[in-house]
Amino acid sequence: MSGREFCAPDNSSYPKWNSWDIFKWRVLSEKMGGGRPYLQAYKDGWVVCNKFRIKDAAQQHRIPPVLLACVAWAEVGGKPDGIKRPAFQGRTLQRTLAGRPVKFGKPPEETSVGAVSIQLRVASKELGIPVELLSYPDRMNLITCLETDAFNLIVVAQHLKNLIVYDYPGIDTSNLTDEQFIVAGSRYNRGIERALGDFVNSIKLPPDSQGRQFSEYGRRMLEHRGHVLTLLNKI
Repeated sequence: MSGREFCAPDNSSYPKWNSWDIFKWRVLSEKMGGGRPYLQAYKDGWVVCNKFRIKDAAQQHRIPPVLLACVAWAEVGGKPDGIKRPAFQGRTLQRTLAGRPVKFGKPPEETSVGAVSIQLRVASKELGIPVELLSYPDRMNLITCLETDAFNLIVVAQHLKNLIVYDYPGIDTSNLTDEQFIVAGSRYNRGIERALGDFVNSIKLPPDSQGRQFSEYGRRMLEHRGHVLTLLNKI
């Protein structure tokens, strides 16, 4: 590969969620009582297939394996994996042809890639390299690596560790309270722009209250935690 090499080749990733899966989820499965069982089966299979990688990445970064697994379970099976790379290329081409920053559409570096979706700029930051310093070939190499489950999980685990430390410096990051678990998940979804208090208050608000949405992603993770933990412990 030209440019930086971020990972070793790994061709043992779980089958990618593709447009045919979307079709079966939204059309075929609906005729049999709803598409949710098909989507959940994919999510479950992904976590079970990658359970040892999840545990290894979590141990490496001292976070609860179930936290990483819950983020993975929430993220996989969203947009087809095959459109993420073309989305990045299209956004890059758009700005190249314009010859200047454009006011519409996401910047290329904000493209989310990998089965467990993570923005390219966030992944680059976790690797200690500002995305602005990456050439186009470097960015493509990083995307290729993030398309492999093993590397994807390592970077996501590192990002979750840093999100936990951002809000709770000095704690044992491998042992989280329910509130810390929810905040870490919500940060993964919403970033670090909002204050910690916004998320903590959101958790305590009654349903349908203004601001309740800030913690929705993390609260859903908590709801699914028991199920995901069972998947991690499957023999």
